[in-house]
This record gives sequence, C-alpha cells and structure tokens, in this order.
Amino acid sequence: MLRIHLVLVPPVIKGKFAELGEGLTPPLGILSIASYLRARMNGVEIKVTDGLLEGFTRTAEIVSSWKPHIVGLSFNTPVANSAYALFETLRSSLPEAILVAGGAHTTSLPDEVLTKSKADIAVIGEGEETFLAIVKTLAGAEKIDKRELFGLNGIAFAEGGKVTVNPIAPYIPELDSIQFPARDLVDMKRYSGWYLTKKKPETTMLFSRGCAYQCVFCSNKVWNVSQPCLRFRSPANIADEIVSLNEEFGIKEVFDNSDEFNNSLSHAKEVCREMIKRNLRIPWKTQLRVWPLDDELASLMAAAGCWYVHLGIESASQRTLDGVKKKITIEQAIEACRILKRYKIKVLGLFMLFNIWEENEVPVFEGIAESRATLDFAGKLIRKGLINYMGWSITMPYPGSPLYDIALRNNLIKDGLAGNWDAWLREEFSVIKLPGITDKDIARLKTRGSVLRALAMIRSGGFGLSDAGYIMKKLMRIVANEIPFIK
Repeated sequence: MLRIHLVLVPPVIKGKFAELGEGLTPPLGILSIASYLRARMNGVEIKVTDGLLEGFTRTAEIVSSWKPHIVGLSFNTPVANSAYALFETLRSSLPEAILVAGGAHTTSLPDEVLTKSKADIAVIGEGEETFLAIVKTLAGAEKIDKRELFGLNGIAFAEGGKVTVNPIAPYIPELDSIQFPARDLVDMKRYSGWYLTKKKPETTMLFSRGCAYQCVFCSNKVWNVSQPCLRFRSPANIADEIVSLNEEFGIKEVFDNSDEFNNSLSHAKEVCREMIKRNLRIPWKTQLRVWPLDDELASLMAAAGCWYVHLGIESASQRTLDGVKKKITIEQAIEACRILKRYKIKVLGLFMLFNIWEENEVPVFEGIAESRATLDFAGKLIRKGLINYMGWSITMPYPGSPLYDIALRNNLIKDGLAGNWDAWLREEFSVIKLPGITDKDIARLKTRGSVLRALAMIRSGGFGLSDAGYIMKKLMRIVANEIPFIK
C-alpha cells in the first residue's frame, strides 16, 4: 500500500511569540489535498502532520518513522529555510521516498526551492489535482522513480542543473467537487481557534478561492497562476460543511478565511439566505472589502449569524490606495464601517504602514507622516465606534507579490535579508529599507500602533481567559522589541 505523508513545515527554532499562529487553526490546504486523494484513490494510506504543533525535530521523527513513499511538504516564506533543512533530513532518513514541495513559497519561487532543497519535484499552484496525478503515476509504476513525474502539468523539477517549470495545471472549476478537508486526520482539540469568538470551539473554513483584485502587496499567488482566479462554493455546500463541523467535531463557530466574502455581492447574499433558510444558528466571521457593500448584504449577514469581520482599509491616504491598486476610496471605507455598525457587526480594521508602489517605473513609498496619519485615522474610527478592533503591519514584500518584484528592482530589502527567510521572523522593525526612515522611526510607529490595538481590544472586549496566553505573547513582543525605542 502506498503511504503518503502530508506535512505543514515548522520553523527550525520555534518562535517565542506565536508569530506563525501556532495552534490556532488546522492546515486546511494539506487537509483538502488529503480528502481529495482519499476520495479518488484506493490502496493508499494518508497521514497528516501539522509541524507548527509538533516542532521541527518531532516532525522529522514522525515522518521518518512512518517510512512513507511520498512526502509532501507545504510551507510559506518565513519557514522556507526550515523547509530546506527538513528536506535534507528526510532525504537522509528516507532515501527512496519522493519528496514534493508545495505551498505559497514554492509557487512563487520554484527555482529557489528546487535549487536549495532536496525536493524531487515542486507543485505549482492549486495542489489537489496535481498531487492526485503524482500519486496515480507512482501507484501505477513498477518502480518509484521521480522521472516518471517530469511530464505532469503543474510541477517543476530540476535536472542537470536546470529547473524546468511545466505548464500550469487548470484550476478545479467546481469547488463543490472537492470533499471537505480531512480534519479527522488531525486532533481538532489541539486548535484554539481565533481569539475573538462568541462560542468555542471555533475553526476556519474557505467559502471561496481567489480574488478578483490585484493589490500590489498581495502574495497569494497560489490562486493567481491559472484561471479563473476567483471561484465560489455553492451556498448549499458551504452550509453542509458548517453542519458537518458541528455534528462531527462539535464546532460552534466558524471563520471564513477566504480573501473576501463580498467578492460577489450576489453570491454573498445567497450564502446568507441559505444559512437563514436552514436555521443554522451558528455564529460566524468573515473577511470583507470595503466595497462593494450595501445595507442588504449587512442585514442578511447579521440575520445569518455573522457578528465580526476583518475589513481591509489599509491606509488613510487616497494616493496610497490608488498606488497599491486597492480600488477603494476613503469615503467608501467610512461608509462600510457605518453600514456594519448599523447592523451591530463588529469590525476589525486592517491597516498597513509604509506602503510601496511604482509610478512610471519609479518607486514611491509612504513616509512617516503618511503612516502616522493612517494610525491617527484608525484612532478616530475607534473613538467613533466605527471599528471595534484594529490590526496593522509594516508592509512586507513577500515573494509572489508585485511588491516583491518592486523591492528587488529597487534594492529595498535590507542587506542580508533577501533569501534569508527565517530572519524575516526575527526582524523586529522592518524587512524593507526606505530612504530617510530609520528603525527608530519605525519602532515609534509600531509602538503607537500596538498601543492603539490594545486600547481598542480592551474597549471592545470579546476575548476570554482561554485566549490570555496568546494575547500575552503578543504583548510581550511589544515590550521586548518596541518599548526600548520610545523617548
């Protein structure tokens, strides 16, 4: 029987401050691949390991001891170097196994992954159909040989010092054809869920895949390498998964982690109507663009049980919003907050500092004044009760985003950090370097933003004692890395 082990890669050194959201949510990407394989292949055994829960050493031990024939490692940019180390370890302990790289970083930089790691092949883009093709090919072969895979669409491979990227596999057009993630392959009790909840246990779902927009800072390239870039699950299929989560795992609240719930107003409204019709009575959360949004959608969301949203506001500068191709206005952002408030849906506003874009091939960036104005704008929205919580970040040029290419072209990544991915987790201030802006300048704004975020959370509440550990780690990060730079 063919043994397949799917792994979410952990960092070599576990972070002190839950930087990667360890233990919050199960790895839906590899769990979806597992369910897709399980429904379409007989004679295979599938195992899933969440390395963020187990740690690097334990993960390597679990995989090596099971002796799988195929190992799929999924990873994002901050743990890429750790992934290369894990490939090295597994190549030594499992010399005959086929080692497959996947995930966001692999899709963005397949040449680097295949050059720096011991991976046999890399999966580019959506993983389900390509991984199924890999398994079918090896299951039907007389001998496990990686060269049997080199003709498949959706993969890249290295041979003779040259990396070849094959044609991208088409996306699965009907998301309803993908079985619900195989959550039975992990211990769901080990995941705490998001720290702002009405009911526990809580977990994540995906109502859709992809996005209709092309923001400069977005690095979600997995959904942007084929067509169509945006696909929706049917309202009935979404409701069925919510019922399944409740009945099989006792889940009492869900968080839709799709890029934007309101990518399509009509689809979003139909999802709400389906929930109302079926009287699900399970609170849920989601992520929204500030536009398109109207009273009818907000009313339906509230009636269907939605009580909290992440709202991508990003900046107080219209120049910035236009530059990063957000395709919203400040007025639309304020109006969206007003609409959601009317229906008592709590809002976590999302903001970015020191945004970067290009105009006529010349780099443009926000300075201290514009970034400070964004925090001031967030503070005003908090005081007026238009947002209840806030999240913010210093702009990060992750591979796969147009921003990454801009940063490389214009030498905007700090010396020693380009390609040194694990250092991105340890960098206290910013990965980017901008003319006239020092780490001390950034530290002051980071502290200001962190204080605003804490005050908003205290004012709005919504978290319990079970979340105190996670929240305390975040506060410790503020104290350790930011407070010493205040004058």
